[in-house]
Amino acid sequence: MSARIRGHAWEKTPLGPIEHWPLEPLSSVNSMLTSKQIACLIWGKSDQILLYNDLYAPLLGSKKQTLGHSFLKVWSEIAEQASAIITQPFTTQEANLYEHVPFFISVDGQLVERICTLTNNPIWSVSGGTPKILGLYQTIVDHTDGEMAARSLRAERELLRQVMAASRDAVTTVDRNWCITYLNPTTVAILGPDQDSIGKDLWKSFPDMAREDSPCRYHFSRAMNEGISASFETRYPEPHNLSIFVDVRPTSEGIVTFVRDISDAKKAEAALIQNEKLAAVGRLAASIAHEISNPLESVTNLLFLARSSEDHGELQEYLATAERELRRVSVISSQTLRFYRQHTKPQSVTAHDLIKSVLSIFQGRLINSGIDVQLRLRAQQLIACYDGEIRQVLNNLIGNAIDAMATSGGRLLVRTRDAEDLKIGQPGIQITVADTGTGMTPKVLQRLFEAFFTTKGIGGNGLGLWISKEIIDRHQGRLQVRSSQQAAVPGTVVTLFLPSSAATR
Repeated sequence: MSARIRGHAWEKTPLGPIEHWPLEPLSSVNSMLTSKQIACLIWGKSDQILLYNDLYAPLLGSKKQTLGHSFLKVWSEIAEQASAIITQPFTTQEANLYEHVPFFISVDGQLVERICTLTNNPIWSVSGGTPKILGLYQTIVDHTDGEMAARSLRAERELLRQVMAASRDAVTTVDRNWCITYLNPTTVAILGPDQDSIGKDLWKSFPDMAREDSPCRYHFSRAMNEGISASFETRYPEPHNLSIFVDVRPTSEGIVTFVRDISDAKKAEAALIQNEKLAAVGRLAASIAHEISNPLESVTNLLFLARSSEDHGELQEYLATAERELRRVSVISSQTLRFYRQHTKPQSVTAHDLIKSVLSIFQGRLINSGIDVQLRLRAQQLIACYDGEIRQVLNNLIGNAIDAMATSGGRLLVRTRDAEDLKIGQPGIQITVADTGTGMTPKVLQRLFEAFFTTKGIGGNGLGLWISKEIIDRHQGRLQVRSSQQAAVPGTVVTLFLPSSAATR
């Protein structure tokens, strides 16, 4: 700007040639050019000629006819606003200050907002005679970037406030001193503390989470001290008596927790599980009726023959055969009772016992469907589990395998062996149920464990495998399925792993 000012044709302006300028404009221009602030001169009360330094130039953008031209013409887009600001010092003969004023100025053909603080300082004549104001020395502080960042931050905070207010999750942030730094309204609604809890100790505000056996205390401490995130379900006791799902995440300042009330979902899930149990009972009753009808019919016929026989040896044979048939009914009855007897504590059982009790119920269907059963029961370990639930899972798996081969027959392979979970190094047993049925498509496999998904039409409710997966997960086991529809090797293989101490609640 020094070079531009020296080379400008000032003789064409009211200021006249630069070599004839008096001391006042020369010293003012020199001060302006060396200033570390955005600065300009507005020379003459009526002419208002604009001179400016290098820091001022970016405000002008691609404006033409700026240096040496009328200040208000240069800033024609804000002429009214600018006139009010610069007229005051000429009138009052005092400097003025405008702080954080928004201006919508034209930069490169576009209106942009600039937030500025301006000072307008009168430049007085120093020559003889009555002092008068020759012009104004204007300095500018541009706050735009900081103000825009602050606006963005305020907008983000307001958006976050709205999101947190609308969230179904109870969100709480905690600093490294275990002091609560934020609670959203859902936290207050679900868990009971008030906004006064902010700044207070987490464990005092939520005493039920502070118990030594509380998973909240364990996982929150790990997240705080070791930076380990966690997700878990637990109970929030009286007076709330809620089932809650908790997410805890470490942050640079401490931890943030997300708590969701899943009480209604748990009730719905329990209702679905009960519905599936009733459906399973119905299927079981049909199977039992079929299994029992044949031996009972045989007993009826044998008793008729016995009454008609006069041969003592023949009579004994009839009675012995009838006794065998009744023992078969007794076995079916006892296995059925064991199948649906629910224990409050885990029971130690063998894989052989589990498999035999389930297969006994399907004997009639297996024979009628022309299915060859091949057993390889090699597992020796005892499994601590809720045996009624595991029998329910096996009933489901074997029932599905029979359904897949019901029309064309085939081979059902049931195999057990001692195994080990290599990921956690825990011993257990592996049970395999394989069929030579029609197999499943990849799309069906992907949705296999979804609630209400079924390929059996009105013959299924889509809950069996979903609940089976839930049961196995609760037993810390794994349930995996492979299937093929290739003509050479059709069928499905289901593999179930149960650790030796499987049961957990």
